[in-house]
Amino acid sequence: MQKSAAPRGGMTLDPLSLGRPLHLLERFTVLARDDLDEALRGSLNRRYRAQFEVDDVRVVPVDRLPEHRRWNGYAHERGRIDFALDRQLLLCALDYRYGAHPVSKAGPRDEAPVTATEERLAALLGRRFAGVLVDRLEGRAPSHDGSAHTGRLLGDATTILRRQGAWALRVGVRERAHGIDGGMYFLLEEAWQRHLLQQLAPTRDRPGEPSAAQPFPRRLQLALTARLLEKDIPLGRLLDLRVDDVIPVNMGPSDVLIDDSRVFTAQVVEYRGKLCLTAFEDVE
Repeated sequence: MQKSAAPRGGMTLDPLSLGRPLHLLERFTVLARDDLDEALRGSLNRRYRAQFEVDDVRVVPVDRLPEHRRWNGYAHERGRIDFALDRQLLLCALDYRYGAHPVSKAGPRDEAPVTATEERLAALLGRRFAGVLVDRLEGRAPSHDGSAHTGRLLGDATTILRRQGAWALRVGVRERAHGIDGGMYFLLEEAWQRHLLQQLAPTRDRPGEPSAAQPFPRRLQLALTARLLEKDIPLGRLLDLRVDDVIPVNMGPSDVLIDDSRVFTAQVVEYRGKLCLTAFEDVE
């Protein structure tokens, strides 16, 4: 008599993730890793000759975050972001900042009460790195020191973050010179989640959207080719041309073609550093 195989343990699904393109988050975490790594280099490594680097960036459940973390909250018009940093990494950055020799192993200092100096540095680093993350979430080119946006968009949060439904990012950080490993953590409110997933989701027309309801002439895409100028020159002069030679031309109306058919004439003008076509006229 054969014994039936034991049932495999099933994977528990997070109901908050159902129907969301979470498989696309890796595109974001790879870019966020590079941004935060460069921010560490700019704010700590180059200034203090430290060797901090980012190992990885992962989205983790909030209930799996280490306990007893001191969080700093930052308010943004789109939603709140909370930041925390492992104390051993914070103390290492503090030692570099004040010229002390970082301690590579946990000791009595890690159990001592948190000082006001630590709190100020944690708030400074949190605002800086949260600003870098905001840049990436908003799709902007990152300002690696966080100065371009944090002063204008991030203020100290005055309310308590509702953790239910929030996402957590764990950023693995290592200081290679002294072998110190740890992490920094970000909590994102649901508004940030929706914004990020909308950016990652492939764009497509859905029934009922305004783009699908537009008249056919507005949805039909045509490629216009502008023939800016033509000039006839003798073959002998063409063969005599050398580098830096100048051929004088007069810019008249340009021909506008669809495929190979000439359908318009237009004037070429400069507008904000770009050449543009204007004053279209039908070709008779």
